[in-house]
Amino acid sequence: MAMRDDDKLVRQLSLVAYLMSQQRPVTADEIHESVEGYGGMSDQAFLRRFYADRGEIEAMGLKLAVERPTDDPFQGDLYALPPENYYLPQIDFDERELSALHTCLYLLEGQFAYAEPLRLALQHLTLGRPSPLDDHAARTVSVNLLGGDYSPEVAAHLSKIESAISRRKTIRFTYYSIGRDERSEREVDPYSLLYLGGNWYMVGYAHERDATRIFRLSRIEGRITFKTRAEHDFAPPRNFDVSRYRDRAPWQLDDDARTATVALSPIVAWWVEQMFGTYGVCELRPDGSGLFSTEYTSASALLTWVLSLGAHAEILGPDDLRTAAHDALVTVAARHTVAPQLPPAVPVDPDDKIEAPVADRSSLAPDKVVPAERFARLLALMTRLLAACGDATQTTVPVSELRTALNIDRKVLDEDLTLLNLINFGGGCYALYAKIEGDAVAVTRETYGDRFARPARLSPLEAKALLWALEFIGDRLPVEADDALTSARTKVEQAIGTDNLPEVEIGRVQNANAEVSMAINHALRDDRKLEIDYWTEARGALATRTIEPHLLVNLRDAWYLVAYCHQAADQRTFRVDRIRSATVLAAHFARRPEITAAGPYLPFGDRGERAEATAQSASVWCSASLARWMIEEHPSWERHVDGSVVVEIPYASAEWLVKEVLKHQGDAVLLEPARLRATIAGVADGIAARYTVPAAATH
Repeated sequence: MAMRDDDKLVRQLSLVAYLMSQQRPVTADEIHESVEGYGGMSDQAFLRRFYADRGEIEAMGLKLAVERPTDDPFQGDLYALPPENYYLPQIDFDERELSALHTCLYLLEGQFAYAEPLRLALQHLTLGRPSPLDDHAARTVSVNLLGGDYSPEVAAHLSKIESAISRRKTIRFTYYSIGRDERSEREVDPYSLLYLGGNWYMVGYAHERDATRIFRLSRIEGRITFKTRAEHDFAPPRNFDVSRYRDRAPWQLDDDARTATVALSPIVAWWVEQMFGTYGVCELRPDGSGLFSTEYTSASALLTWVLSLGAHAEILGPDDLRTAAHDALVTVAARHTVAPQLPPAVPVDPDDKIEAPVADRSSLAPDKVVPAERFARLLALMTRLLAACGDATQTTVPVSELRTALNIDRKVLDEDLTLLNLINFGGGCYALYAKIEGDAVAVTRETYGDRFARPARLSPLEAKALLWALEFIGDRLPVEADDALTSARTKVEQAIGTDNLPEVEIGRVQNANAEVSMAINHALRDDRKLEIDYWTEARGALATRTIEPHLLVNLRDAWYLVAYCHQAADQRTFRVDRIRSATVLAAHFARRPEITAAGPYLPFGDRGERAEATAQSASVWCSASLARWMIEEHPSWERHVDGSVVVEIPYASAEWLVKEVLKHQGDAVLLEPARLRATIAGVADGIAARYTVPAAATH
């Protein structure tokens, strides 16, 4: 199979080389006769292979020009590859933009599903330019995009689905539907990939449901296969809007919506307006309190969110939803008032824990999740070697330089060079000859080598990787120029062409308002102190703090600011979207070497405290209806005959743990620490009491 793939690559690259070497359009017969790999084929076999090759080459972003002569009815189509259809337009990046682009790759290395295509895109864009890295930005930002369910299987699924989307291929797979707790065979036309909250999803037409559905990649089991061997299986849907699946609250996933109204205290109203305002209408009152109206299709999901806010949120209507909230709180209180009676446990080996993501799995660097197309990598390698020759016919390039640039090992580099040596323009004319000699690659530029000394156009996957990275990092980088990435993105889009821009599928990233982001970036760049008004979620309070910001950290769905807090006289971590306001102070600070990304900067629960040695683990019983969701997020060593489980939830704040149990509406019961059971019952009773009087009487 590898040899057949190599033969196809040589044939396709030779076709590109032949068309690039010609000064005129050529016929299919000339291609049949001259291009390496087509010789010896029958006319019918040649045409079949040629049209397939042409389709794959154009899918890589290199569109052939086709014209039909009007003066000769017997003359077939003529084919050409105009330089403007091959070469990437020159992009004049300044040093700030170039630094920002490379910082993107630095930050996303090992954390980004499209890291390899991104690397190739940057190779194209910066060929012949130095690759400066903004050291200040690199040491003040850390990115972790891997969800807890990352695995090599998810990596393989992502690669296969990306290929199926680009080729419009129907796929088959076994899927675990967590809502119905069942496994079934699925047949899907994949439309789009989505990255939401640290996890990857696929949106596609499900043949069994006769409707568009969303699938979480970690719930796909076994291999994904193509339904047929046809070139395409389905036509892309017209006016497909991925935002319908991307920009929804958890309580808005279905149709037939109703509207709920939620009263908010001054402590959280500003935050709800900032973070969830697009999911409804949030009206802020003069005293800082608010009313949030939102459509919902899942009462349970909306209740989960409201109860997670504790005493700071109350459902005003509709009446049945208000009643459901009251009943859920009564159930929580009742189940924490008496000693829990658990069903019999299922005997298991102590080492046989229920599989669930472990807390530190997200720190694992992934393999190449979506491998860059080898076709594109070979073009990039050929361009780099020929560009190194310049006007000379021979040169040497360090092996280490090529391996670093393309992220490949020596064996793969040797294999790629072997293929490049076979690419020819017909008639025995080759682009180059290259061979590893010791620690360098010796390169000889052949007759038409100069045709490939300039970068090729970005493939759709490379363009998607680049725009995805720019979209995600956005204006969050504390680089020297506030708009470096914005201006770089504009130049990239102009070079790609508006007609060729790929859709960037990324979910909403929870982030602070623009003023807060600008203040944080300013303080990080200039090592200036910040004064922030911060909402500590667990304690339900706003407090003013003076901090020395050291590091911005992204963890899947949110950004955190690691800082030295003067009030605490120690390191603290602040979730950026909970900073209500930030003011850059005139005072500078000296960076403290003990405050690093490797420190305990991601607390469980209270984002304004350390996850230090005080972090504990709570044992929580989960009903059968909740169990399968909880074990996706938390480890469990105990299961019961009725399908319920006991999970371990890490926490650093008792207040946070209380609300974490509260939001599950009685389907989660705290076992340990037992001392907090009475606290949970008391909080639930207190909030439930507000629901025993009409909503109008309480507001």
